Amino acid sequence: HSIVRYMLQNIQSGQWEVGEKIPSENTLSRELGVSRVSVRNALHQFITLGLMKSIHGKGTFLISDDISAFEAPMESKTKEVGSVDELREILEFRAMVEPVICGKVAVKASPELIQELESLLVTMQNSVGKGKIYVNADQQFHMAICRAYGNSVVTEILESIFGKKAEPYYLLSLANGFYGGIYYHGLILEALKKHDEKKAKTLMQEHLQHGLD
Repeated sequence: HSIVRYMLQNIQSGQWEVGEKIPSENTLSRELGVSRVSVRNALHQFITLGLMKSIHGKGTFLISDDISAFEAPMESKTKEVGSVDELREILEFRAMVEPVICGKVAVKASPELIQELESLLVTMQNSVGKGKIYVNADQQFHMAICRAYGNSVVTEILESIFGKKAEPYYLLSLANGFYGGIYYHGLILEALKKHDEKKAKTLMQEHLQHGLD
């Protein structure tokens, strides 16, 4: 995504410094020759990852220059073909089941569930680069949603999938970088908070499809 790349370059080079206000949506839109909606979507990704903060009436400020969530670590080169094939099958199964569950749970998402998911998302944000801790929080996030659905058969099947298959997920996180997971989990959490069934279902579908791709 060229807008995201442009923003990362400005952060990496020190052109935008922590604490500084970054150029407005209009300015960025003009400079890059893209729509304001595209700029806003890119900014939202940085805000979700905790790198920027939008203050009403003042603009958007850079609050962190830790862009490690966007980087795929070198260890990802150790992928094994078997693990990749196995992971594809797992994700295909999850893509059939989890979006529907996520949509249904959104309708009745309890404050306790929201609190648990918020806490797991913070753990993911704080464990970028720490593959095992990150993967565990990622899996717990998905399991919390599945448990909230309240179907013991679904819970048992997914617990079995997550319980036995930690290694392929670790490889997936390393290959993708950590950014995708944090970004999508943030969006899914927002949809659950708003009890938006359609959006929760669509976002979970996109999230798992992103893993497949």
